[in-house]
Amino acid sequence: MNPLKPLKPLSMRCASLALGLVAASVFTTALASPSIAAPAHTTSSARAADARMEQQIEGLLRHNEGAERVAKDRVRLEPGVEMTVLPSSTRAAAGMSDCRAGYACVWQYSGFTGYRLDFYYYGTYDLGNYTVSDGSSWRDKVSSFFNNQTGGAWMVGKDWVSTGSGSQLQWIFGGPGAYYESQLGESDNRADVIQLYA
Repeated sequence: MNPLKPLKPLSMRCASLALGLVAASVFTTALASPSIAAPAHTTSSARAADARMEQQIEGLLRHNEGAERVAKDRVRLEPGVEMTVLPSSTRAAAGMSDCRAGYACVWQYSGFTGYRLDFYYYGTYDLGNYTVSDGSSWRDKVSSFFNNQTGGAWMVGKDWVSTGSGSQLQWIFGGPGAYYESQLGESDNRADVIQLYA
């Protein structure tokens, strides 16, 4: 101990210690605040995304007679035809890899985004028979596709075009199994019919 330096009174030493503890506590709280606040924001966003997805599912079930829910984000419109809504908070969209093997899939927007229609059986499908959650038809809404069928099966999109004697279906996009297009260019938002065949 230095005899030349007087000791602070005990009350002053306690006050200094208390101030130091308060400052340390404020500093620690300030550092911790962002990590504490983030989960609350994320949880709120997650709830909003899930609520939006539920509204979309309800819309699909209301506007597509006979539709039934088969997954959290997907409804079956008829045998071999399913529609997936925009992703919930728990699953980010995976793009074309969301199209299951054996199916031909079309998306509402380019880059394999938006609502998705999945077709499994061979046949001709009038897109006017299916609606998105706001009740509007799938006609003229296809902007990207992936034919994930096996065995060389084809998927094509066709558009009704006027001719001198009436109208007829015209091929506008498509290809054999494992063929895809993320942007349809001049064929964008024109498809009225999807056909699957061997």
